[in-house]
Amino acid sequence: MSFKEFKEEYKKLQTEEERKNFIKKRIESLLKNSEPKRIGKEMCGSYKDFISPNIGVCSNTSDIFADMKMDDLNIYQEFMNYIHNDVDKYMYGEPITINVIQYFIWNYFGYNAGAVFERMDIYSNGRPVSIKELKGKNIAACSERSAMVQNLLKFLGFDSEIIFGKLNGNESHAYIVFKPEKANIRILYDPMNPVEYLENGEKKYCAGVSRMSEEQYTELQNGGTYNFNYDLVKKIFVKNNECVEDKRVYTSDEIKFKKDMPVEDKLKQIKAEYIKVMENNANVIEDTVLDNEQGGIKR
Repeated sequence: MSFKEFKEEYKKLQTEEERKNFIKKRIESLLKNSEPKRIGKEMCGSYKDFISPNIGVCSNTSDIFADMKMDDLNIYQEFMNYIHNDVDKYMYGEPITINVIQYFIWNYFGYNAGAVFERMDIYSNGRPVSIKELKGKNIAACSERSAMVQNLLKFLGFDSEIIFGKLNGNESHAYIVFKPEKANIRILYDPMNPVEYLENGEKKYCAGVSRMSEEQYTELQNGGTYNFNYDLVKKIFVKNNECVEDKRVYTSDEIKFKKDMPVEDKLKQIKAEYIKVMENNANVIEDTVLDNEQGGIKR
């Protein structure tokens, strides 16, 4: 089901019961063929499907942090209620839909991820974290916000993927890339980092979106960098107002994009290569010690 088809089908519904049944069947279709797995940093470079409740989203590779589960299936009903079921007004096109999604995730999680210690406390309890535990607490970061956006986009029929990589070279980061219908471009959308602008002296925020060519997308897939461009966000949201143009350089997780084998096999290969290096180092040390004991030193 495409975004256009979703809107056409939803507009036909007349009663609340019909809408609820539609959403239920839509979720059931997305959950079909979903296999238990982990996604996230060093698990995969990207994930293109709906993130079901049996998939763990890894926000941090540290053993201290548990996986997060997208197990709040009320989100999709909440989103449609948030727009008052008025798809003509709030989803007449892809740009306005993305901006509405941005405001919805703020409404769900809170505006920032400032409560760092509370976040660590929730994630270090030794069990999977429900996304419901993050609701309204201002502790959801890029992985949780991007996971929710990925599911909302898939629910609405978008061709999207959540990408795990880095921002500005050193900050682990998750973000979204989606392909607009009937277009030969991609859009990078960073739910964690909206764009700040001034309108009549008042500070406002809009979704952080940037136009990406297919060539730039391929370069990103191959381990290259992508520089955020503000032209699109200025055109559709900021218009004649001033906006803050921070430098944003995005990269992807090279584990996905530099592999010739499944991720699990690649990780096994990396581990085997590491063990081999350590064994070689141990042999060199052992030979050196033996030579020293025999009165000779290798050079």
